Amino acid sequence: MRRIHRERVLLVGGQRALVLQLAHPMVAAGVADHSDFPRKALERLRRTLDLTLATVFGTPVEMEAAVASIRRVHERVSGSRAGRSYRATDPRLLLWVNATLIDTTLVVYERFVRPLSEEERRRYYEEAKPFGPLYGIPDELVPPDLEAFDQYQREMLEGDELRATAESRRLVGAVLRPPLPLWWRGPTEAVRLVTLALLPGRIREMFGLRAGPAARLALAASAAGSRLVLPVLPRRLRDFEMARGKG
Repeated sequence: MRRIHRERVLLVGGQRALVLQLAHPMVAAGVADHSDFPRKALERLRRTLDLTLATVFGTPVEMEAAVASIRRVHERVSGSRAGRSYRATDPRLLLWVNATLIDTTLVVYERFVRPLSEEERRRYYEEAKPFGPLYGIPDELVPPDLEAFDQYQREMLEGDELRATAESRRLVGAVLRPPLPLWWRGPTEAVRLVTLALLPGRIREMFGLRAGPAARLALAASAAGSRLVLPVLPRRLRDFEMARGKG
C-alpha cells in the first residue's frame, strides 16, 4: 500500500471514485443532505486526502486519529429518501464506498504508473482489507480475497442497487464540471475527459455520459506521458509529502 499510495498521480482518480460512489442513490442522498460539495470541492478533496494519507503513512496515533475523524463524520450523516432511510455508518454503504477507492487506486496506478502482477494486486488487497473493519465494515462483510472483491464489484455494477436519480445526476454533473476559478478549468476539463474514459461502461450509460474519441485520446496520451515521465521525476515531486522516506 505504501508503494502504491505514495504516488501523487493517483489524484487523477478522484472524480472516478466519486462518480462510482454517487451511483448508489443512498450515498448520493447523504452527500446532498450533509455535504457542502460542490461549493467547497477543493477543500473537501484536501481534507479527504489528508485523512487517507494519515491512515497509510501516519504513525499508529495519527492513523487512529484519522480513522476516528472519519467515523465521527459518518455518525452525523443520516436521513431518508423516497421512504428509505440511510445512515453513513451502514456497513453496506461503507463497503461500496471503500470498494470504489480500492478499485480506482488499482485502475489509476496500472494506467499511469505501471502494470501490477497478479501477486502484487493480491498483496495490495490483503494490505487494504484490514482497513474495512476500522471504518465500520464487519469482517464477515469484507470480501475475503481479491477474487471475492472482483466478484462483489461485478455484482454491484450488474445489479439493480446502483442507479441514477435526479439528485445523483446533479451531483455527478458537479463532480465532472466543478465550480472552480477560471484558471482551474483547463486542467479539470482534461481530468473530466480522462475520468469518462476510465469509468465502467455501465456507469457511463447510467448517467448518460460518453467516452468519445477526445476522452479516449486524453486517457491514452496522459497515461503514456505519465509512464514516461514518472521514472525520471524526482521523488520530492512525484510523492505526496507525507509519504517521503516511508515504504
